[in-house]
Amino acid sequence: YHLIQESYYESLKIQRESAPQQQEEEQVEVFERPAELPEIPDAVKGLSLMEFEKKAQERAIGIISTWLYDTGLIDELLVNGAIDTSSNASVGETSQKTNEGVEVAATGFPIESGLKMEKEIEKMRAATQRELSLVNARLNDGVAASGAEVQELVNAVAATKGDLGRLRELTSYISNGFVGTDKMGDRDEFLLANFPRLKTAINARRNLFRCFRELDFFAQIPSICNRLRDELHAGEWTEDEWYSIRNVCMEHVELEILLVEAEAGMKARLEEGDEDEVSRHSNVKYGGKYRQPSMREYSSNINTDYEAIDRFLSEHAKNVWELGEEIRLRVLSGVGTAFDLAMNNPAGMVALVEAVEVYERAARQYGISTNSRRKQKLRFTDMRAAAVAQIYQDFELRGLDLFRGIHMQAADNADEHETMGAQFTAILRCATQMVAEIDLVKNRMAPCFPPHWAVEVLWSSCVAHVCSNQILQQIGGPDAHNLPDLTVTQLLDLVAWVEYFRQTIHEAFPNIAEKTTTKKTYLDSRPDLFAGGKRKEVDMETATDGLAWANNMLFEVHRLAQEEFLVRTRAQTEEWVDTVYTANHDKNQTQDGRLTTSLCEDVFSLASVQLRTIRERLSRGSDALVLAVCIIFGHLRSRQILSRDRFLQDLETCCAASNDFVRMSEKTEEVIQELESECELSDELAATLEASSNELLSLYSSDAVYAAQSVHICIFEPIAEAIADDLFGADWATSLTNNELALTLVRTLEDFMGDLEQYLEELMVRKAVDALVNSTIIFYVKCLLKTAEKHKSNKEPWFKDNATALGRMTGDIKVMRDYFESLVDRMPALSRVIEREFEILTTIQELMSVAAGKSDSDASDFILVLQKRIRDIDITKHVVGDLWHLMSPTEERSVWELVESLEEELNMIAPKDLNAARSAFDRSAVPGLRMDAMLAKLYIESKRKRPVHASTVEKMVTSWKTTWGTGQGKVNPVDDDDVNAPAE
Repeated sequence: YHLIQESYYESLKIQRESAPQQQEEEQVEVFERPAELPEIPDAVKGLSLMEFEKKAQERAIGIISTWLYDTGLIDELLVNGAIDTSSNASVGETSQKTNEGVEVAATGFPIESGLKMEKEIEKMRAATQRELSLVNARLNDGVAASGAEVQELVNAVAATKGDLGRLRELTSYISNGFVGTDKMGDRDEFLLANFPRLKTAINARRNLFRCFRELDFFAQIPSICNRLRDELHAGEWTEDEWYSIRNVCMEHVELEILLVEAEAGMKARLEEGDEDEVSRHSNVKYGGKYRQPSMREYSSNINTDYEAIDRFLSEHAKNVWELGEEIRLRVLSGVGTAFDLAMNNPAGMVALVEAVEVYERAARQYGISTNSRRKQKLRFTDMRAAAVAQIYQDFELRGLDLFRGIHMQAADNADEHETMGAQFTAILRCATQMVAEIDLVKNRMAPCFPPHWAVEVLWSSCVAHVCSNQILQQIGGPDAHNLPDLTVTQLLDLVAWVEYFRQTIHEAFPNIAEKTTTKKTYLDSRPDLFAGGKRKEVDMETATDGLAWANNMLFEVHRLAQEEFLVRTRAQTEEWVDTVYTANHDKNQTQDGRLTTSLCEDVFSLASVQLRTIRERLSRGSDALVLAVCIIFGHLRSRQILSRDRFLQDLETCCAASNDFVRMSEKTEEVIQELESECELSDELAATLEASSNELLSLYSSDAVYAAQSVHICIFEPIAEAIADDLFGADWATSLTNNELALTLVRTLEDFMGDLEQYLEELMVRKAVDALVNSTIIFYVKCLLKTAEKHKSNKEPWFKDNATALGRMTGDIKVMRDYFESLVDRMPALSRVIEREFEILTTIQELMSVAAGKSDSDASDFILVLQKRIRDIDITKHVVGDLWHLMSPTEERSVWELVESLEEELNMIAPKDLNAARSAFDRSAVPGLRMDAMLAKLYIESKRKRPVHASTVEKMVTSWKTTWGTGQGKVNPVDDDDVNAPAE
């Protein structure tokens, strides 16, 4: 070979010297070693999919070219050519049929040729296997690695195997796919390809040593089994116990592979030799005649051979499989502590799992075809099925042991009357611990196992089954008959645990949330996760069905417990709210002079305690939390509606109540903000909470305004006592020329304003002043109309001098208006109130001027303005008639007729307000601040005869009584019995 190679290079040198420069460059490119390939990340960075595929092909060619150059195979390709595929196939078939005469390498692969190409490929295969063995050994020694890291490394090794297999495939393309010239093509075959018998004889001689060596190995099986057994027991209760088990398993499975393959190969040889037996015995003499034996005779002979093989292997198989049973017991013992082992020694857990999986890999790789006619008896030791079933059983026992210990501890530590309560609390605590370990198993334990073991499914199924049964026993079965015996705290804990369980299960298994029905119930027995012939893998359909059943059943328990809890919450809230509102509250005054009571603190201290207890025990997104808050808010609102007027006794209590209601509104906002910041509520729950809180906030705010404006009653009581009888009297018109009565009213308002500014919050002071403006106008008009009630003459006016009376009235209006306008600088919005309220007073004055003949204006215009404010044509008639009765009694009937003639027009422009009475009696309407309500009450009680038919007046009064009822003057009457009525 070297002589040929030397002559080849000499001829090549001569060709280079004589060839042109371009040809020389092309030859250099062919025989120079390819450049080093860049790193993969740099080579593929920024490439598109098509460019990536092209780059991958170029890289593969470069790798194979480098390998060909480094191994010196280019010369052989050029001189000898590639291997003929057809020739290889024929030789392979002959070797496969005879199972003899084929040279076998150390790795067990047959060597069909003596070409350097094939030998180099064999070397590369052996080197690759050695490298993988080193990687595997290093992986086995990596005891300090975590389960996730070991699993990642195993995956990387598997991927490397695939890459090497791909490389081997590419090399076969080059060796088998070369097509030379016709001259080279004649040499593209083995020298012995045309002489199969000679090749069989030569290769059989080469394999003799290997055959004797394997026979010697059978004799060593007992000693190997004893050695592995000693290693197995020597490693027990040591730090390296699990690694020793794995090492023993890896050697033991090789023994099983040897015996299984030996049985399969020997029996396969019998089957493949059938045709040779038929041809060999086709001319055998039977009974003096030559005939072909029957198939029964052939079958009998083959069965006899099968039995001989089984007898030969039986003793060896007994030793090996007995050792396998011992290993299986040790593996199951370790798997029984899988939970603690995975937490404390994940590398040991990985080693134990590898010890199990090595048998499964052997079974898959060396499995017996179902189409085979041979009777295969030996099967690999079944480790995984027993291991997975043991884990499932031990998971359940672990849960039951936890509950058993909790039961005993609760019974020992609790008094007799507290045993049931302590036991229930202990069970929920234990159940919470088991549910919390679902994430622990998923994140820390599952990485130690292959995905098809599904340990997180096994643990979740055990948690669902064990915990649900324990809780059902405590609450009286699926119908929860014992819920009334539980305390509110226990109900909260039960609701919180079910929510925690369902949330954890939904996060771990999202498809569970969509399953509302299940195939069966699992109340008395745990789900059989290895049914239906799936002994080695978890039946995910059954597991999902079992988890869905527990999820749906506990949801019903959650609903029942939540309803019971809300009933208890409603009763407790009603009790303490009634106690707080009926108690005597301490009165306080701040440094700024603001009046308050302890009502706000008393209410929200208890509410905060109850809400804090509920929030601490329920989950952040619990429905029960929001519903409980809504119940508490609803009771506070109901009690506030019933009890508000009890706090409004005088000026100081009205101011204190207004301030209290403002602070209660602020407290409510703080509670809502705290809940929103600390809880994770869905949009629906957030909307429900917002609606409930808005109702309570609106109530407190409106009641604060109501209390502030109610001070007008306390303020005008002394004013009415002082000037009501004298206002519009004879002295008012003639003697009190400086509007002394109006000044008295204003000065009294000034005195009270000082108290209001000190007692009330600034915003509430503005609301109170708005009410004082309105109350002033109503008081003045009421005194004027009561004066008309006192006037009995139908011929003479009430005032001796109408002009003087009108002038005095103008002065009064100016005094009152000037006072309120003096407050506009501090309260800009007050100007609009003054303009609106004083309009009716100026309208009445203009009508009186027209009645007295002191104005040329048309009375119809002012009657229309008055109707717009009163919105009741009958009341308008009475008011206009009373004004004429004061100023010009003789024309009273005429003005009645005038208003009646305008009735259609008035009703068209300002129709009767049908909701006026309802608005007046609304709880937010402060008594004494509605002009129409005051006028209706005044005319219902009026005894004066009008210049119209009595039946007409009676009809009007009846209509007013029907519309305004009998409660005028006492808006929102509250009976004492209603205060203690239960809230809706």
